[in-house]
Amino acid sequence: MNICVVGAGAIGGWIAAKLALAGNEVSLVARGETLRAIETQGLDITEGDDTRCVAVTASDDPASLGVHDVVVVAVKAPALPAISPKLQSLVGPATQIVPVQNGVPWWFTDDPLRSIDPDLTLADAFPIEQVAGCVVHASCFRSAPNHVMVKRAEKLILGEPGGGRSERIERLRTLFENAGIRCEASENVRRAIWYKLWGNATINPMSALTRSTADKLLDDPVIRAFMAEAMDELAAVGAAIGCPISESAEDRMAVTGRLGAFKSSMLQDVEAGRPIELEALLGAPREIAARADVPIPQLDRIYALTRLMAENLQLV
Repeated sequence: MNICVVGAGAIGGWIAAKLALAGNEVSLVARGETLRAIETQGLDITEGDDTRCVAVTASDDPASLGVHDVVVVAVKAPALPAISPKLQSLVGPATQIVPVQNGVPWWFTDDPLRSIDPDLTLADAFPIEQVAGCVVHASCFRSAPNHVMVKRAEKLILGEPGGGRSERIERLRTLFENAGIRCEASENVRRAIWYKLWGNATINPMSALTRSTADKLLDDPVIRAFMAEAMDELAAVGAAIGCPISESAEDRMAVTGRLGAFKSSMLQDVEAGRPIELEALLGAPREIAARADVPIPQLDRIYALTRLMAENLQLV
């Protein structure tokens, strides 16, 4: 199958390498040092004690790559509106589009989410009938521009944006499964997205604000209680929009606690001087909460503090 992965970061590199190793024809949209390293040395992936190198076509010009059967969009949410018009050359009438971003995606609600897609750039670039909802449960990092280290590869969850089952989602699920990426088809992918957000929308900004690993946040009883209150607010919003959460905040934080002293993706972005996923993780949930008339005072406070930090560090 002819597949393009847009974005050669940790997650994009992981997916591209696995798909290429399975015999698919894979191209990558990359840039700068990453592009040069992949062109000259190939794409390396390490899983456990096994390191493999795969050759993929890479370019910083999507128009040079042509139309693909599947386009995996692994660009972080802040960069997506600017790059999305350039990606239309990759998409034909039968192309399946799989966005793999943290937080709330632009297609999550029937009415546009202006916090994420203020000018409807994403809605125009990616026809909703060709989009597959996706949730990534994996931890990867790059040890070099062209070398992905897989720390934990749990699964992908795919589903129709409007819910239900479909043959196209099953075909995509099979594609990833055949590449050695565990993949599930969900009849309610929005609920799976909200569940992941429920954990990430607090631990990510709080770790970035305090420059702390997750274990330190969870070991502080005041911070832990504060995050639990914000998670309860997100659960209330989820219940109002058909994405209920059956666990308690303490249940979820206990799971996070077992992962130990890890740095959240937002903290890693702050340390690297990259734009943070402010609106996807915090702005969009606030917009959805306002529409559902659900009060979220603690989440509002986290958003305000995180926005100010990002503005002062020029990360938005």
